[in-house]
Amino acid sequence: MSANDAIVLKANFEDWKQRIDDISGVDAWLYYCVEQFVKTYALDDEEIMYGLTDGGNDGGADAIYFLVNQRQLVLEDSVLDAKNVSKVKLIIIQCKKSGGFKPTEIEKWLELTDDFLALSKPADSFGARYNNKVVRVMRTWKDKYIKVSSGFPDVSIEFLYITGDDVVADPYAIDSGERVKSRVAKHVNANCSVRYIGAKELWEQVQRRPPKSKTLIWAEQPMQTVEGYVGLARLKDFFDFIQDEPGVLAERIFESNVRGYQVDAIVNTQIQESLKNVSSKANFWLLNNGVTIITPQATPASHLHLSINDPQIVNGLQTSREIFTYCSDASKFNPQQDKRTVLVRVIQTDEPDLQDMIIRATNSQNRMLPASLRMTDQIHRNIEELFKKVDLYYDRRKGFYRDQSKQIRKIVSANDVVQAVVSIMLQRPDDARGRPGDYFKDDSNYARVFADDKITLDAYLSCVEIVRRVERFFDSRSLEGGLRRNLKFYVAAFLTRESTKLPKPVSATLPSFSEIAKIDDKEIDACYKRVKRAFDTLAKDSDGDTVARGPELLKRLDVQYKRRAKSFL
Repeated sequence: MSANDAIVLKANFEDWKQRIDDISGVDAWLYYCVEQFVKTYALDDEEIMYGLTDGGNDGGADAIYFLVNQRQLVLEDSVLDAKNVSKVKLIIIQCKKSGGFKPTEIEKWLELTDDFLALSKPADSFGARYNNKVVRVMRTWKDKYIKVSSGFPDVSIEFLYITGDDVVADPYAIDSGERVKSRVAKHVNANCSVRYIGAKELWEQVQRRPPKSKTLIWAEQPMQTVEGYVGLARLKDFFDFIQDEPGVLAERIFESNVRGYQVDAIVNTQIQESLKNVSSKANFWLLNNGVTIITPQATPASHLHLSINDPQIVNGLQTSREIFTYCSDASKFNPQQDKRTVLVRVIQTDEPDLQDMIIRATNSQNRMLPASLRMTDQIHRNIEELFKKVDLYYDRRKGFYRDQSKQIRKIVSANDVVQAVVSIMLQRPDDARGRPGDYFKDDSNYARVFADDKITLDAYLSCVEIVRRVERFFDSRSLEGGLRRNLKFYVAAFLTRESTKLPKPVSATLPSFSEIAKIDDKEIDACYKRVKRAFDTLAKDSDGDTVARGPELLKRLDVQYKRRAKSFL
């Protein structure tokens, strides 16, 4: 790596740091490095934060990510079906701003590997060996991996040692890495790799960005309309189109697609069979519905070449993935001989309302749950526009505002909104902590949050800001991450009860966005101490995550509140 490249890397990091300004308890260099190496999986900021495990007693792991089917980050409340999981990936990252690849640091992974992968050892059985963040991910792995292993998924485990210095791994470091791989092999049949990332490799990764524009090659002249293009593309050319680089699926172009990928779904089996049947008299496009792409701009580049800016596949995710899998297997696919084609529609529009209409229409005609179409509902567009007025950005289109380099603290995820409303308006901080996904999956729960006329638009903003105000209070107290995660929704819920003098607040009684900033720290501290005492009592006999996710803490706090409330109700 040249001296100039090292200077550019440092300058790039200094410029990037503006994104993470004012985020308490997060090491900027670690986040910068992790972001570069998980962008292949299209994780958003909330998901990246979830996997950070650095601190004392981290077992040599500054970040750990457990993914299935290439891009789904597995969380505590994730519901997985073994027959729908074809790939499992575990990524363990150690990050240093400087220094070489030290064998002593690499060998910390030996003990972590034994403890993490041994399913017979409960995650909370290691005492103080690991911090709460490592234990949380370890518990999730042990619980979820057992459930999906019966489907015999392909398992890969990747260890990354990242340093900002221009160094290469010496034989001692490489030998330590080989010992780590041997230790993994004792526990699980996995494709395991240990990667040594110096400044040169890091800078290459920083520069590796999914192209904003991709070129689709038509098999023959497409039909052009006012709205876009309809035509046929050869399997090989479509396969090239959906890759970021050889062998790497361009996950980001599926971002707007609302359908999940289910490996053993009947439709996928049918697609697989039609792909395998090379000798069939019927062309592939005759047997399948094809693919719909939306784009703000599509421009003919040359004969049969269409340049598509920021393409989003909004229908045809199953078809695209099956084509990717089939064409990746050289033993099955011969690109010179296989002239079959897939039907592709390219719709040109930069209007979000029209994009949502297309997404809903092209997917609702297929058999799927209404829950899959949530983020196209008008309420989410309304929330997005309201938040912009106070310089907040509702990320209903996952990763959209990160791509615009908005600061992390100004981006509000859909999960953030659900957790805030559930904890404050529904007064269910236990659900907000442990089961927020249920409020997207279940129609009746979803309606309680996003289709209740009693919850005004301003209430969404107030709820989010109350939780953020509690987080700022925690920042001022340098509260440990595990406590922050487990207590903030309870503190927000009971702070709102105290503020409104109501056991279940209503929209009209919530403080406004500007008023929330003026809430005195003493009020928050009083709520925090009451919640913390009840939490500590229950945590003596159980781990903190289980207490916060379970029913007993809320029951205990409700009883205490009712006793106190007699004085002001």
